[in-house]
Amino acid sequence: MKIDCLLTDGEVFNVYLKKWTTADVAILDGKILFVGNASSVDFEPVNSISCHGGALIPGLIDIHMHIESSFLTPLNFARAVVAHGTTTIVSEPHEMANVLGVEGIKGMIEAGKDAPIDIFYGIPSSVPSTNSELETTGGKIDLKEIETLLNIESKRMVCLGEVMNYTDLMQLRECRAMDFVRYMREHYPFLAVEGHVPSIKGFELSKVLFTGVDSDHCMQSPEGLYDRLSMGMFVELQESSITLENMAVLNNLGCNGRFSLVTDDVPPDKLTKAGHLDFLMKLAVEKGLPFECAIIATTLSPAMRMGFRDRGAIAPGKIADIVFLRERSKDLPVTWVMKKGEIVYSSTNNSCTLDPLDKSFNDKFYRTINTLPIEEKLFRIEPPIKEGYQRCRVIEKNPANTSTKEIFVDLPVKVGELLWQEAGLNMVAAINRYGGDSYALGLVGGNVIRGGAFASSYAHDHHNLLVIGDNVMDMAAAANWVVKSQGGMVFVSKGKTEACLRLPVGGLLSENCVQEVAQKSAAIKESLASHGFKSNNPIMSICTITLPVSPALKITDKGLVDTLKVQIVPLFV
Repeated sequence: MKIDCLLTDGEVFNVYLKKWTTADVAILDGKILFVGNASSVDFEPVNSISCHGGALIPGLIDIHMHIESSFLTPLNFARAVVAHGTTTIVSEPHEMANVLGVEGIKGMIEAGKDAPIDIFYGIPSSVPSTNSELETTGGKIDLKEIETLLNIESKRMVCLGEVMNYTDLMQLRECRAMDFVRYMREHYPFLAVEGHVPSIKGFELSKVLFTGVDSDHCMQSPEGLYDRLSMGMFVELQESSITLENMAVLNNLGCNGRFSLVTDDVPPDKLTKAGHLDFLMKLAVEKGLPFECAIIATTLSPAMRMGFRDRGAIAPGKIADIVFLRERSKDLPVTWVMKKGEIVYSSTNNSCTLDPLDKSFNDKFYRTINTLPIEEKLFRIEPPIKEGYQRCRVIEKNPANTSTKEIFVDLPVKVGELLWQEAGLNMVAAINRYGGDSYALGLVGGNVIRGGAFASSYAHDHHNLLVIGDNVMDMAAAANWVVKSQGGMVFVSKGKTEACLRLPVGGLLSENCVQEVAQKSAAIKESLASHGFKSNNPIMSICTITLPVSPALKITDKGLVDTLKVQIVPLFV
């Protein structure tokens, strides 16, 4: 029988039996025809590849991630991750949707059509993440837009993306999020509904499940992980949740198929140095998860969650998405990656080292910063008193994660000027970049910048212009660099640009390859670190200070947001 390709003498991992077997793999028309002893069948392969006893595992599947967090276009992101064994992703483009709405989502889909991996999408359910009273966005996704996307992009839309407004769901309130979940359950009952459910347990978690949200990707504790698994919630473990304690819970419960590993947000420098899903697999094994369970958590388990019946296993009828490891090792030495029966990456012949500029987007994506030049006087805070001390509400930044605390600080006031710098604080500004004149000023304590300012058009999730620093001169210079560049992020000290990364596509993405973007983003991180800002991921730590659904006090162009009460609160107390 004529076939396209025959892989011989491989150690094939069977995800159904959780065991390794020496076998050959026959491939026809991009799918797996047979797994077993090829000598028992009269095959005539066009191409034959000897595996010399190396390991064959299914292509890796990441079902919760955001391409925009890498600052790469879909094509260049795919070129980067395929080298790490990833062959399928489900990206939720709510970052680009916040900037350009449905047009932004369509642009992302179109830009990824020639990618060497399969890119599916979750329909953004949180655009905006709260409402127009709390934040300004360039786009909005309502039921009408959800219907449009499901009709015209039905083959690519595979789930409702993470429902962030868990506080309203927890209270069983009527809200946009409840409308979206109800619509999906009534009209598309077999599509997954993804959740964003930080910290809650017990009855509060039960109520979220009751609404129809049945997964969570937030940081887990052993108690929260047990609660979720015991209630039937599918758990997606990002890096912060891969701990010794959590892996012990998974091992004790023996719940393969009920959890997967996901990357969520991967900065470009980490992608080039550490990897993608392969990095999480290594980390999970290091923390105590058996190697075979880590494979299932990145192949069969995510495939089952998303209803991908055609992948996730090396078995007859499945797409021939296969990763070859030169040896069966938890170090995951990826030698080549096959997508639909064709080798799309080889460690001995990697042609994707320096890719050309990706010009996959139309002109509108390059004109999204609609803000006038910014003057230093914009950053003046006028307290209600002329002299004395004024109590202020301050965002306290945690160096360990993206959460914040609300604290109160009594600041001196002289001749009507608030002397925030004397208390060692930073000023933060969120400025409307979509053509309006709204902006808000706040104060940040705890983990702060010393001797400079950072500005970015990438600021979760509304992506207005974010500026933070310890002096207004550098803040104005940094803000104007972003405006003039039509998107990007920059660190300025003493009026001089120390590090910068242009993000001209929607103010979120670079057209350059991963190596160049990684180098520039790493330089910004180094500047932040050298100026006192402490974090494993300083860019993400700063750029989530504008996220009004993450605990506990954040800032948008509309003001300071108490994210637990879901309301604007004043700077002056």
